[in-house]
Amino acid sequence: MSFLYGAFLLGGLAIAAPIIFHMIRRTPQSHYEFSSLMFLQPSPPRMTKRSHIDQWLLLLLRSLAILLLAVAFMRPYLRAQADLSLDDAPQRHIAILLDRSASMKRGDLWDKAITQAKSVIHDLGPTDEVSLFAFDERLETIVAPENTEGLDRDQRRELARNALNDIKPTWAASDLGTAMLGVAERIEAVDDMRQTHATLQIVLISDLQSGSKLEALQTTEWPKTVRLDVKTVVPEKDNNARVRLVETPVDEAEETPSPRVRVRNTSGSTTEQFHVVWSNGVQDCSRQVAFYVPPGESLVLPVLYDVNGQKPDRLLLTGDAADMHFDNTFYVVPPLQEKIRIAYFGSDLDEDPEQMRFYLSRAFDETPARKVEVTTIAADQVPNWEFDDVPRFVVITDKISEAQQKAVDQYLTRGGHALVVLKTEELVSQLGPWLGNVTLDDDASEKSSSSDYAMLGQIDFRHPLFVPFAGARYNDFTRIRFWKHRAVNIDGVENASVIARFEDQTPALWSTPRGKGTLYAMSSGWQRSDSQLALSTKFVPLLTRWLELAAGGRLAAQSYVVNQPVPLPEPKGDRMIRTPAGAQVTLTPETKVFTETTEPGVYTLVDNGQPYPFAVNLADAESETEPLGIERLEQFDIATGAAPTQAEELERMRQLRDTELESRQKIWKWLIVTVLVLLGVETWLAARRSRQPIPVTGDFA
Repeated sequence: MSFLYGAFLLGGLAIAAPIIFHMIRRTPQSHYEFSSLMFLQPSPPRMTKRSHIDQWLLLLLRSLAILLLAVAFMRPYLRAQADLSLDDAPQRHIAILLDRSASMKRGDLWDKAITQAKSVIHDLGPTDEVSLFAFDERLETIVAPENTEGLDRDQRRELARNALNDIKPTWAASDLGTAMLGVAERIEAVDDMRQTHATLQIVLISDLQSGSKLEALQTTEWPKTVRLDVKTVVPEKDNNARVRLVETPVDEAEETPSPRVRVRNTSGSTTEQFHVVWSNGVQDCSRQVAFYVPPGESLVLPVLYDVNGQKPDRLLLTGDAADMHFDNTFYVVPPLQEKIRIAYFGSDLDEDPEQMRFYLSRAFDETPARKVEVTTIAADQVPNWEFDDVPRFVVITDKISEAQQKAVDQYLTRGGHALVVLKTEELVSQLGPWLGNVTLDDDASEKSSSSDYAMLGQIDFRHPLFVPFAGARYNDFTRIRFWKHRAVNIDGVENASVIARFEDQTPALWSTPRGKGTLYAMSSGWQRSDSQLALSTKFVPLLTRWLELAAGGRLAAQSYVVNQPVPLPEPKGDRMIRTPAGAQVTLTPETKVFTETTEPGVYTLVDNGQPYPFAVNLADAESETEPLGIERLEQFDIATGAAPTQAEELERMRQLRDTELESRQKIWKWLIVTVLVLLGVETWLAARRSRQPIPVTGDFA
């Protein structure tokens, strides 16, 4: 016999009440006065406690009723199965996900994170499986069952414990959402492969700073079988300020614009006074400028330096907490404004929003580093770019004469880049021979219905034009709809390289080498009647990339963030890159992109002896160190909290089994019926004995 609620046995102590009451004899309460006895000395009877029980049967019935009632509340049941063992409870797979992004460099956060991870390993149960992952922008598998075959659980735990000593925080940003989903999918896959039906648990150890990227959680459903236990590490002081250089708007710029600097202070900071100075890494190159920034606010002030003195390459922020210096330096390569000219062959008016030139001329804002001008080439004008100012890029959206075609061919042969936009079928017929025998398909038709549109179905992200879009954050082109496009056939075009195709497999964008240059062609325009391209977020970066490729030996930009790929220009000779740490990375002629931007600082590309410096800085989001509430994660329907251990799960299973047995047997009902029967017998017996006649001992005179 077993019981669900053993504590109710204490109720059985109530059987002491009738016994105690039975053993105590009380003094009579009634008092009568007799006149004949009023002058006598009262002598009340001497009362003593009973030493024996008169009504054994009544006492037994009452006590038994109370005891059975207490047992009924204990919910008794009879166990009909063998007891459960640890093998009956599911095992646990604990995946430790360690944040090693740049914000973990603050203070003693990293030491706390390592201590927390070792504590999780120490508290594992005897049958628990463990995996170890680390993440910043990328997820790295450190220890996992699938890559540690042949090791038992104890060996795998020791391997994870030792691996924690070798992991260090990086300078990269934190992509928390992608990392969480990646770990969840991997441990689910392992469980499905082994058919263990384990309890899956991710233990996230992070500062959970608000700059962490969560976009992946918005587009992918969280697995229902995976729980998330968050172990947040926090610094002793939440002081943190960051410094950034702000571009001066052209309309506010003077002949020599003053560099403007923004200092932002965290909301929980206790420090408000900071100083900023220009430096070259050896000495200060300007006077210190004081910034008074209240918590949660930012301030922009000009910070001047002597243009004739030492050239600075960084901004230094002082006044921040001594252990919060990870984002107190901003590297910069002072730019010189470059004049870029785009030659436009077309009759479009610059003020007409229905035409392509309207969007092209407004795609590039003027900055201190760059000024882009779009120059229209008239239909009867033949440019002589052997002597005139050579444009950086050529855009052709209308029919051009044979003389103009020859001029463009010479421009391409010398290394120029041009784009032809086939905005009508007539233009395909007119320029098709010059483009290398481009023709319309036999069943070609313009997709003109507003309810009928095409999308890009294939994109070659290995092509230099689309390399900047290769990352998961940038390669989504599905939101760009093309209302019209020309179904062209380029099978006859020699050396044509298709960069993008529509869903119907017709070419959308292709390139053809012409001498040292490249001729691009599109089968749809970016005006509103043809597509949504000009209104999308991809339009300006795509045009900018064309200008970067047309720049030849120049770098695409002078400022990047950590781990951002740097597109490299065509080599002029032997090339190498000098890192901020002083290391030299030799580049092969085939290297198109430099990806080893793993730390902030000034890198220098040396091409045929000519230096091209560029700066790499910490991502802005990583400086947003305000804590991200766990409620933010719960909004994505993530089950949070620690999963029960195997022993706790076994106890829960026992309780469920016992509750099910008790609910089927319902012994308590029979006990209640027995109590009612006993109380009925006790009542009848007590009433019967109370009606017994009093014996007569004599007559009254």
